[in-house]
Amino acid sequence: MTRRIIAPLSLRSFLVPALFSSYSVPTRHIPLTAIRHLMSTSRQKDVTAACLIIGDEILNGKTRDSNSNFLAKYLFGLGVELKRIEVIPDEQEDIAETVRKLSSKYNLVFTSGGIGSTHDDITYPSIAYAYNLPLALHTPTAKRMGPISTDIPNWSLTPERKRMATFPDPSRVVHPCDDLWVPIVIVNSNIHILPGIPEIFESLLNGFRPHLLEVIGRRPTFYRAQIATSVTEGAIAAFLAGVQERVKAEGIKIGSYPNWEPQNGVSVVVSVVGRDEARVKEMGEEIRVGIDGWLFILPEAEEAG
Repeated sequence: MTRRIIAPLSLRSFLVPALFSSYSVPTRHIPLTAIRHLMSTSRQKDVTAACLIIGDEILNGKTRDSNSNFLAKYLFGLGVELKRIEVIPDEQEDIAETVRKLSSKYNLVFTSGGIGSTHDDITYPSIAYAYNLPLALHTPTAKRMGPISTDIPNWSLTPERKRMATFPDPSRVVHPCDDLWVPIVIVNSNIHILPGIPEIFESLLNGFRPHLLEVIGRRPTFYRAQIATSVTEGAIAAFLAGVQERVKAEGIKIGSYPNWEPQNGVSVVVSVVGRDEARVKEMGEEIRVGIDGWLFILPEAEEAG
């Protein structure tokens, strides 16, 4: 039996703020061949990624982060394993230390935040500092700002706006969206620097998909089966542990997620994730029978992220 649980839909405007409708630019570029070389061995094994959220406003509770959640779903759909999410303040030493660590450990790193025009936007200079690189105005990005910013009265290329187009040099600059001057700036071959505004973060990643696939290659994606049950988590824990032990060598992961206040008869949702679709479905059915459950389908909007 399949039950569809309908949750309230939270819609967000996808209008791009005028401030960011005018940004872009570096000077020397990392050739794509260098990035392909970095990823060449990853075509035969799992590609791993890390997400670095930069911003005091996240740590002090002023702003709720949604970018890491979007990135997790985005990478899941590409078959890339997101292994770590870190949140750090707008402090040069923290940014430099963390990007060096993540870049050396994971195939792909994505940063969010700290690339605006004010004094506390220090992601570009901090990553340049991490690799002892100079900063250079990226003229193509600066030139994109004006034509895309026609709705801003008396617009001019001020020093503050130039600051947003001044990147670590060398870097690779990709403009995935024609209606945005903001690029994705790639440093050290695998660090992808993105803005913190969710609408722009999401637009850039969606536009970047063909570029990323060119680097990592098309690979087996992940599949997920979700089973709901009205039985308590404690009552099914031993059964799930036995199943996980049996399939862990296949790369299948089983997770259990209880509802503190069960709704629609759902006490626990069990998730089965793996790269073999048939095997995921098979294990999902075994678990459904074992926990007296039913197939659980999220609303499309929530699944898409």
